Amino acid sequence: MLKKDFLWGGAVTAHQSEGAYSEGGKVPAVCDLTVTGEFSDFKDGIDAYHRYEEDFNMFQEMGFNAYRFSFDWSRLMDSETTYNEAGFVFYDHFIDALIKRGIKPIATLYHFEMPVFLHQKYNGFYSRKVVDIFVELCKKIVDRYHEKVFQWIIFNEQNGILQKGPKMFFGAVCPENMNPQTFDNQLMHNTLIAHSLINEYIHQKGGKVMGMATVVQSYPETCHPLDTLESMKAQSEAYVFLDVFARGHYNSYYYANMQNEGTMPEILDGDLEILKKGITDSLSISYYMSTISHYGEESLTNINDVVIKKNPYLEVSEFGWTIDPIGLRITLRQLYDRYEMPIYIVENGFGYDDQIVDGKIEDDYRIDYMKKHIEQMKLAVKEGVDCRGYLVWGPVDILSSRAQMKKRYGMIYVNRDNHDLKDMKRIKKKSFDWFKQVIESNGEIL
Repeated sequence: MLKKDFLWGGAVTAHQSEGAYSEGGKVPAVCDLTVTGEFSDFKDGIDAYHRYEEDFNMFQEMGFNAYRFSFDWSRLMDSETTYNEAGFVFYDHFIDALIKRGIKPIATLYHFEMPVFLHQKYNGFYSRKVVDIFVELCKKIVDRYHEKVFQWIIFNEQNGILQKGPKMFFGAVCPENMNPQTFDNQLMHNTLIAHSLINEYIHQKGGKVMGMATVVQSYPETCHPLDTLESMKAQSEAYVFLDVFARGHYNSYYYANMQNEGTMPEILDGDLEILKKGITDSLSISYYMSTISHYGEESLTNINDVVIKKNPYLEVSEFGWTIDPIGLRITLRQLYDRYEMPIYIVENGFGYDDQIVDGKIEDDYRIDYMKKHIEQMKLAVKEGVDCRGYLVWGPVDILSSRAQMKKRYGMIYVNRDNHDLKDMKRIKKKSFDWFKQVIESNGEIL
């Protein structure tokens, strides 16, 4: 039985949904620099900037009591030293529209939307100057909204910093002749300092913080002990962040590993004391898939998209991601055993190239995916895990993280494709009514 105040809802980013690329003083963001040109770009999104009330009405009809969104940094600062009031006014109305419909706003303060000028001048979060600028921006946001927003996520999928691949989502490029692992560790450290300072400020204003990581469950490929060690190493990419969120310090394994490898970042005097301020009120995760680990091989890379090693016991989606509901249950149990903190699932869902047939979208595959994951979540709760929320990724179709419109996650179809914007009409999918029933029954009817 789930808690009576269990959170049901959805999650999006600003840059994948809002559009209005040059309206209201917005400037280019680093996520724009990740676009390959193979699909589309983030300039139009699904026009949520103008249509969010239409979407919120449909979320209210489904029964949402929570919605996670991001503040677009590039909409809120148009230079290093000036804030853009028009951007704040937009979020004033946006947040009020959620509250008016009985939907709790959950705000993400960084979801890959740093202004490009901070990348060009400082190399993003590689610079402590950008940490300072971001902390001051977040204080301004918290000051403005702390009486309306009570739950905050500071960094989205912060542990993505340690995944093999470019780091432009964090506005940074590895300097020439620098060890890439040292570079990653510096990004990790700098963003954890930012997290801890902002976490402290949110608490001073009476808010709650959900420390977030993306978890890709990793199984040893064989029963060889070295494969188990490799699996543990893969999992540590999430734990190093979660340990700061739960304990206020680096875990001993990862810290020793940085020393042993010679990849220690620059840690300033007082930094380890700052990390002690990073303990959050709960943990939150995104979960989509699992992978397998073989000694000496990469189990996951994230260059043009997330690529994992295939598990012969699991099916994969058309985009090559494993479908592993039991992996979610394992993840919840592992995290709760380790931390004994409340956990929220703030991203989960199934991407598919949905097609309209006779005016309908029969997405039984999405219903099946979500049903099985919710079932495993409920089993984890029955086994003692304190799980308090389930937010679907992209409840209305949005562009994917690589600006692809054909990788749809929504229960609401948006009538546009990669290159033809069409009319962006919203159309309910079969999963819309299914999820409405799930919410009405608090997860009892699946």
